[in-house]
Amino acid sequence: MKNKHCLFFIHGFCSGPEDWKNQFVFFKDKFRVEIPLLRGHDNKNSNNLPISIEQLSLDCAEFIIKNNIQNIVFIGHSMGTRIAVYLANLLKNRTIGLVLVDGSKFCDQNNYSEIINKFENSIKENKYEDVLSEMFSEMIFSSKFDNLKEFVIKRALSIKFEISKTLRRNAIWFDGHCLEPILKSLNVPILLMQSTTINKFGKRMFINTGNLSDIPYIDFVKENCANSFDKIIFQKTGHYISVEKSEDFNKNLLNWLLNKIFKDK
Repeated sequence: MKNKHCLFFIHGFCSGPEDWKNQFVFFKDKFRVEIPLLRGHDNKNSNNLPISIEQLSLDCAEFIIKNNIQNIVFIGHSMGTRIAVYLANLLKNRTIGLVLVDGSKFCDQNNYSEIINKFENSIKENKYEDVLSEMFSEMIFSSKFDNLKEFVIKRALSIKFEISKTLRRNAIWFDGHCLEPILKSLNVPILLMQSTTINKFGKRMFINTGNLSDIPYIDFVKENCANSFDKIIFQKTGHYISVEKSEDFNKNLLNWLLNKIFKDK
């Protein structure tokens, strides 16, 4: 199975491949594992523009085609869920599964203008550095992971602001114009692994027994998914499930892969 099937992990906004290091160790002897560093996130190459969900997806697709990788399960975290969805549609004949890890959706076509204006106003009224710091500090809740919180904030601030602002704007645009029709076009097994949700004030909250039935992203996928999908909820866990709950994450993902993707293979 290792040589025949590939797990393609995609990191999130202002994040990096190191978020998947526990998954690499766990899965590398079972499957081919690929974990790209997305354009604009190495902070070494000054020529990182244009940058968009589409461009990041095309970069990944170019690597996949060049290396003739087949039978892929795309696994995206946060912003990476958008890239995973795009790739699953772009490379339909190579895709056998899709895993969306703590995804969210900023807007739809009806409220796109409102949401993008809200973002632009927030970075006009506040230092962008402060906006970014607050965003990432809200992703981790437990003091047990204070070191992780410090790391993800520092890492996010190390990305060139021109790059991260442009990518954030594009992710909002992508949600408003592309995400829904692309998701509707997919016909592969899908797994949602969800730990947080965004409330009506735009604040990230962990999921607990009190809000299990009110998770907008899960409702969105349910409304637009051609087939039934599976979901695994991680309660009282921050945004970086693959780090905070790596053992549970890996076991649940492997179980889904063996029962839904590779059961008859």
